[in-house]
Amino acid sequence: MMRGFENIAGIGSVSGADDTGEVQKLQVTEKAAGSGFMARVLDKVSRLFAFGFTSVPPLGSEVLMLRLGGDRNCSIAISTDHRASRPKGLQPGDSAMYDVRGIIIKMTSDGLEISAAGLPIVIHNASKLTLDVPEVECTGTLKAAGEITALTGANEVALGALRDTYNGHDHGGIVRGSARSDKPVPLA
Repeated sequence: MMRGFENIAGIGSVSGADDTGEVQKLQVTEKAAGSGFMARVLDKVSRLFAFGFTSVPPLGSEVLMLRLGGDRNCSIAISTDHRASRPKGLQPGDSAMYDVRGIIIKMTSDGLEISAAGLPIVIHNASKLTLDVPEVECTGTLKAAGEITALTGANEVALGALRDTYNGHDHGGIVRGSARSDKPVPLA
């Protein structure tokens, strides 16, 4: 009766991963259990995830396994950790998602912080992106492949149309002094 409980859990390290199937399979290496024993390699250890989140642990990550009936050949990976990649210094109630490259998404009492580790951020397959905030600040160059419109008073004005009006606005008969020219007239 006791035999089934003595090997119910195990700890090893990830030595391989296959994420191509419906269930991710890990290769796990367990250290030798004592003198005279060799390290043991377990192949095709199924890994369980919380719904809505998935990852492939870096090689060398620690693995916690449960074993059905204490049988090593019936191991299921229930948790993994890669200590070198884990962000540190979070406060109680904070959460973070991270990867081995240093990309971190932190959810803290100060707000949401995304660090892309110098890599690009791309949003695919969205029908629309809405920023419902009172102010947007850009510290670098802003490029747009399409038209940019701005609200002036109650009207939306395309910035390209404003540029065309400015570029087409010429004055004739300029005289030095304090006189002022008329405002530009939008081109038709």
